[in-house]
Parts: sequence; structure tokens; C-alpha cells
Amino acid sequence: MKYKACDTLLNVCARCQKEEKILIVTDPDSLEVATALWDDAEDFPNKSLVMMPKQTTHGEEPTALVRAAMMEADVIFRVTSFSISNTRARREACANGARDVNCADYDMRMLESGGLYGDFVGLIPLVNRTAERLRGSSIRITTRMGTDFTASIEGREPIAANAVTWEPGVACFPPDVEAAVGAVNGTGNGIVYIDGSIPHPLLGPMKEPIRVEFKESRIVDISGGEQAELLRRVLEAAKDPEHAYYMGEIGLGMNPACTLSGRMLEDEGCAGTIHFGIGDDQAFGGDNACAQHLDLIFREPTIWVDGTLIMKDGVVTG
Repeated sequence: MKYKACDTLLNVCARCQKEEKILIVTDPDSLEVATALWDDAEDFPNKSLVMMPKQTTHGEEPTALVRAAMMEADVIFRVTSFSISNTRARREACANGARDVNCADYDMRMLESGGLYGDFVGLIPLVNRTAERLRGSSIRITTRMGTDFTASIEGREPIAANAVTWEPGVACFPPDVEAAVGAVNGTGNGIVYIDGSIPHPLLGPMKEPIRVEFKESRIVDISGGEQAELLRRVLEAAKDPEHAYYMGEIGLGMNPACTLSGRMLEDEGCAGTIHFGIGDDQAFGGDNACAQHLDLIFREPTIWVDGTLIMKDGVVTG
């Protein structure tokens, strides 16, 4: 069976050319989605599919053989249960010229409907404009639920994360479409109420809000119900108290075709939400190296950069 979503990944997101070396990386739990993409890529003769063991969390390095294959590819589709975006292997493959498409945590439902059916090309101007407006010295984020958080973004380059990779070395994350910026290490302070989703097998969409307190960018308190306790366990399981509790990424979801479902790339891109990336922040200008990267997603933020209103209750202004 052919899926329009697979055609979009190949021909819109990556603009694959017939003679390019296309690599599909997968694991046993993601093989059904990877096979659907493989079948749809029948017109590309230089494609390969490699399987690695399922990992335990986002941000773990792939095997050495997978890394070697990534270094040889023109286009990489990473159809894995957990994301390897925040890894040295992915960064080095892109530095070597690969165009990279993150398809982590996909399920077959995502090939049939939802965020992968968004207008990725049409969203580019809005995402680029919004990312540029994240350039500044300080950011403040509030919500009607009670979130009030501030951080320095001085010197951090905003990122327009469009769901396309058309130039060598560029990574994309469909259906995630977002404008993002890094928070300077040690400057994030305040209270955040997570009422959207935490894309992790033990968590997913929020049943009730989790209150998270940050001091100097580090999580110092987590409170709430059952999911708050699960979040504590997930962070403890990283066995890296020096790095796993630090926030570095601030990302604004901008894909109106996405809904909160517990799937990472769909949840991150959901329009009207914002997420904090906890753990590894090297892709956002930081130096907090960690084997884990976990996203905390909350709804309808109001955002100011250097006192200028960027988003009001989840809607981009200006």
C-alpha cells in the first residue's frame, strides 16, 4: 500500500533525486513504518535499509555500523523508536553533507492522517519570520495556568525548523515545524505548568498538569499526580544528575495539522504549544552534553523577547 505521507517525506521534505544514496535506519519496533517508506521509494535504486537494536531513550548514540552507513549517505531517514537527533553520529553525518530526516517515534496512524499532511512549504515564511523574532537578549514565557519563566537567550542563534531538508548538511523533523532558540545555560528561572504532553513511552499526553520549578536552568522540583512521579523516574533513570535535569531548548510549535498524541515529532510541532528540551542542548548552542533529551510541552503560551510580544495565548503576533 502506498501512503501520501511517504511520498511527502521523499519528494517534498527531502526532494530525493533518483541516483542519490538513500539510507533508511530503523529498529524492530519501527520496521513496519520503515518498510512502508522503503516500498514507496521503489523509484530510487540506490536505497538501503539498516536495522539497529531498539534504544532506551532519546539521544543515545547508534551503533558504530549504523554511524558508518550514515557517513556514506546523501539522504538519511531515521525511522527509529527513539530519536538520535541529539547525537554525535547525526551531527557528523550532516557535517559530511547528508540531508537528514528524523522519523523517530512514528506509527502507522501518522502515515494515514495528521501532521504529515500539513503544508510544509506554505509554512516556511511564517516559521522563518517567527524564528528571527526570537533573536534577542531575554525571553519571558507565561500561561493562564500560572507559568512564569525567564531566561537569557543572548548570543543564541534562532532556529527555523521547517520540515524540509533541501541543502547538504540540513536536518528536518517532519511533522514537527517549529521556531526555536537556546536558553543560555544557568539563566532559566521560574515555574512551568506542563499541560500538553511529554513524548515518552511512560508519559504522553497530560492527564493533569505537572508543576516544574527551574532554578538556574535546572529542575529543582516536580509536583503533581501520577505523571509527575513518572517524570521523576524518567529523569532519575538517565543516571546523570549533573546534566539530565537542565533545560536548554525553547521551541514554538507551528504545524496546525498536528495534535497532541504522545508521539514526539507530532507533539513538538503542534501549533499553539511550546516545549522545553531537557538534557542535551548541543544542537541549540549549549554545552550540556547528555545521553537524554526529553521534551516538556505546554499549551497556549504568551511570549516576550526583550519586552516585545511574540505570541499571545499560543497565537503568533505581528
